[in-house]
Amino acid sequence: MILTHEYIRHRSGYAFGAGCCWIRIYRGDPEDAPVVICEEVPGSGASVLEMSSQLAAEVIRDHFAGALPDLPRPLLWIERLSSRRGRGERYFLVTFSTYTPRPEAPGFVRRVTLGPAEREPLLPREVGVLIGGAPLR
Repeated sequence: MILTHEYIRHRSGYAFGAGCCWIRIYRGDPEDAPVVICEEVPGSGASVLEMSSQLAAEVIRDHFAGALPDLPRPLLWIERLSSRRGRGERYFLVTFSTYTPRPEAPGFVRRVTLGPAEREPLLPREVGVLIGGAPLR
């Protein structure tokens, strides 16, 4: 896997404390699912847990329009959350009901979503294997 993008993503919209996160996109072979690590930026407003479905839809729309592989899980979305109690980071593999962005609701700001998300915990070494690098700490 090769890191192709790394940037701070601001949630679309005009809400106070809309939130932002750090996005890292890794790509491998065309038939492999890309890996996206979404990291919470402390003090940015909304939690990654609250906005992952919308952020993932925006990232797919902006970076993978029509280009996700035909796999049961065509994108590996990983959330990295910092522990507020000094236990280090926690990682979660997030699965969405669909990987096709669709409008969330009518309104002034046109947001997209992937629908409900399910999370399963990952160990740092598992994330390291998925991105093809050294284990994360």
